[in-house]
Amino acid sequence: MKNIVTTFNRSLGNGAAMGKAFKEAIDHVIAERDTTVIVKLINACKAKGDTQAERAIRVTFAAIFDGSKVTKTKTGGVAIKIKDATLSNAAVDTLANLVGDETSMRGANWAKAFAGDKAEAELDYIKAATNLLKRGFDPVALIAAIQQQAKQAA
Repeated sequence: MKNIVTTFNRSLGNGAAMGKAFKEAIDHVIAERDTTVIVKLINACKAKGDTQAERAIRVTFAAIFDGSKVTKTKTGGVAIKIKDATLSNAAVDTLANLVGDETSMRGANWAKAFAGDKAEAELDYIKAATNLLKRGFDPVALIAAIQQQAKQAA
């Protein structure tokens, strides 16, 4: 595990090498059910101020272990629980393919591979209205504007 973290730290500037080290870390988690190595990779990214690498780790890990929980510890660290998570073999295969093709962990192809389905978010009208009211909009004017637009749309 220490070798994985050291290799990852050295490769933070090289997206393809990062991916290879990350795959080794994932293989370790799958075999041992121990997420300490992933936490150490996240901490290494935080220590270097590399938010892009940290985000890539979190997104990829969440895709591989569907239902995993990332929590903050009392000391401000990170803990990852995979007890109730399910392993996505498709995501593991995708990871292996990306690493085999030497795809950069920092690149758009990596991000797209683990982005998942982006269904259009359903608009929460109550939340939107509350937001407008908090920002000082007149409720009567808002209702009138909505009614006017509804007439035009019909």
